[in-house]
Order: sequence, then structure tokens, then C-alpha cells
Amino acid sequence: MAKRLGIITHRYARPLFEGLTTSNEPLFECIEGADTQLAIQLRQQQIDGAFLSPINYAKEYSHYKIIPDVAAVSEGESGVILMFFHEQAREIRTLAADPAMSSEIVLASLILSEKFDIKASIVPFAGAVEESLQKADAYLAVGDAALALSNRPNKLDLVDEWNDITELPFVHGMWVVREGGLTDQEIKIVRTSSLRSGNAYTKEPRKNPIAPSQLVTYKFDERAIAALNEFYRMAYYHGILKDIPDVKFTDH
Repeated sequence: MAKRLGIITHRYARPLFEGLTTSNEPLFECIEGADTQLAIQLRQQQIDGAFLSPINYAKEYSHYKIIPDVAAVSEGESGVILMFFHEQAREIRTLAADPAMSSEIVLASLILSEKFDIKASIVPFAGAVEESLQKADAYLAVGDAALALSNRPNKLDLVDEWNDITELPFVHGMWVVREGGLTDQEIKIVRTSSLRSGNAYTKEPRKNPIAPSQLVTYKFDERAIAALNEFYRMAYYHGILKDIPDVKFTDH
């Protein structure tokens, strides 16, 4: 029976999954879903591994490990996480966001606190930007939704703001496996396939329409690891996380 892997639907991450989903004889059953949904399925052992955001790894990190070398990482104005606000807004007190955007909500909170000394309340909402801005001072868009709104004015690119604060990229997600969920050989296959697919995009970004920006890359290198640790450290400092998660990698 094929092992089950959870993958997100956003285009910026799709290059990582191409080799796993387009094979004539796939070794894995790939289950598409939202990040938070996949985290629940992984915790309940309904799937064996998943591409999770940093916060959903942090919630269960004692039971998980990360497959090394590969992640979805961006830097500068990547367009992956955007915050829109009213043209006349002088202060952002409320932020409308889909509760499933766990890591992105944390990122927005950190940037508002660190850079603008603002403590915004989150208004759970998953509607359109116009309707959201009737209910809150700002609206958070992620992935494909952010890409679709990229030409809209009055916005902050939160990855660019994070880079301005930390001089580091932002890690959007990485492969996470339960202890014993995948064999060493299966982990190696996921890693190798993801690296191969991701490299194909980064070398020829203009020929690949899947990812929204040339600034999305797929190398989980030392700077990306440092960025992930800094994200956890800041989230802990601001009382969002109860402790600082260990960033633990598999052996393959």
C-alpha cells in the first residue's frame, strides 16, 4: 500500500511536488489540502508525511522530523504573503484572516509588533478582500489569493518586511514526517524528487508559470534554517509559542 503524503495547493510550492505527482507509477498517494487540514491528518496518522508551515510543525515538533535540504523559501517582494489595508488607514487595529493561515498570521503579528509597534486583533474571516476590509482595518492574503491581488494598491509584502527586520528569508513550508512514518528510502525519494523539481524552476524561472515569483526558491540552506529559528525565537518572545521548537532533521 502506497504511503500517503499531504501537499498544499498553492502554486508557489507546486514545483516541489511535480516529481511525486506526475510519475507513471507513483510511489506515494498525494493528498491535497490546506496546511492546517494536513497538520490534523498527520497528527491523527491519516497520512505519513506532509508539507507543513513552520507553525504547524512547531505545534507537534516533539513527534516530527523535517526532511533536510528542501523547503519553499522566499526573500524580498515575493508576493506570497500580502497584507492589504484601507487607503486612509492611520493604524491597523484589526486584521481579517483565514484562521487556517497559521504561520502567516504569526508573521503578520510579528511584523506589526516589531516594526510598527501595533498589536492587532485577528478577525477570523475567509471572504473576499472588499468584504474583509468592511470588517477589519487590514486583510491577509496568501499564495494564490495574494498572487491574484498583486496589482491592488495599499499593501505590504510581509516577506519583504520580514527580510527588512531580520536580513533573512522566510520559510513558507517544509516536508515533515512522523517518527516511523516513512522509511529511510522513502524519505530519500521525497527529498531527491523535490530537489530535482525545485531546481528545475529556480534555474529557468521565466519558463515555468507555476510559481508566482523568481524570488521563491527551494533550498533549505543555512540561511533558511537560521530564518526558521529566528521566526520561532521571535514568536516565543512575543508569547505566541510556549517554547522554542527544536528544528530536527531526518538522516536522509
